[in-house]
Amino acid sequence: MKISVVMAVYNGTWCIERAIDSALHQTVRPDEILICDDGSTDGTPELVEDTFGPPVQVLRLPHRNSPSARRAGLDRATGDWLAFMDADDVWVPDKLERQILALERHPECRMISSDGSLVSADGLVRASWLSDYFDPVRELYGDLLPSLIERCYILVSSVMVEREAYHAVGGIDPEIVFSHDYELWLRILGRYPGLQTTDPLIQYFTSPGALSRNFDARHRDDLALMRRLERGDFRRDPLLQRRAAERAAALEYKIGLNCLRQGQGHDGRAHMRRAMMHGSTRQRLLAIGGSFVPDWAIRGLRRVSWLKRGVAPARPSTTLPQGSRRAVEDA
Repeated sequence: MKISVVMAVYNGTWCIERAIDSALHQTVRPDEILICDDGSTDGTPELVEDTFGPPVQVLRLPHRNSPSARRAGLDRATGDWLAFMDADDVWVPDKLERQILALERHPECRMISSDGSLVSADGLVRASWLSDYFDPVRELYGDLLPSLIERCYILVSSVMVEREAYHAVGGIDPEIVFSHDYELWLRILGRYPGLQTTDPLIQYFTSPGALSRNFDARHRDDLALMRRLERGDFRRDPLLQRRAAERAAALEYKIGLNCLRQGQGHDGRAHMRRAMMHGSTRQRLLAIGGSFVPDWAIRGLRRVSWLKRGVAPARPSTTLPQGSRRAVEDA
């Protein structure tokens, strides 16, 4: 199995050596490492070229965005499998070896991802990334689309995708800035079986406030994806399409509430009207109230924290939703 590592980076001199070292010192060494530099201005490409030799290659690209840079590398990669990596993350030494062994157990799968630990400059934040999404955390394989509709739990730097499967679905869409990874996983796992392991194979680095950055923009991208799922763009399955409609309504509510709190009454009420169409009775009642809230009352919403918690999803179990005939859970 030939493996290509594809890493997107912008102004990453502070972290990229750490990431490349972790890829180079794998117990199963990758065949090539493509550093996709998105027009860095801090000397990132020069640092990489001066520090590392083959198999590390630098693609110097004009500055646009992360998905465009990553796509350029994925288009050029020659490996049988494509390993995704962000420049501020780190792999454990046997990450690739353990994923290869997992794929040997499940040769039908065309995409694999893993758990990881969330860390910061101050140390460990959370030992298991997946524990915030599943209770209990267990290995899943087969049809992962139903679980992925609930939330995007996949860590980018843990992913390996078969190159033929990646290209068959059309690759990364560079026009989707904030949820391009989610959209790609939906397309791949809407067509092919996948494997999600519990092995903590990466260290996912974060900084203060990073998890809430561009919060509204990500919600808007995710809303567009749920509407596409509702239409059957990724797979025509009435149960999954109905669940996507419910998820879309919850996102309409969250975006609408944020608009109202920012004083954007017209847009906020429009989102609330769409949120009335699906979801729990509680959410629908809150959305009805939000769709009629007058401008003079909007300022007070900023102090009502429970309005958001009213539609917060509970952590799902690892049992995939019923109704998808291809859904498989590891026993």
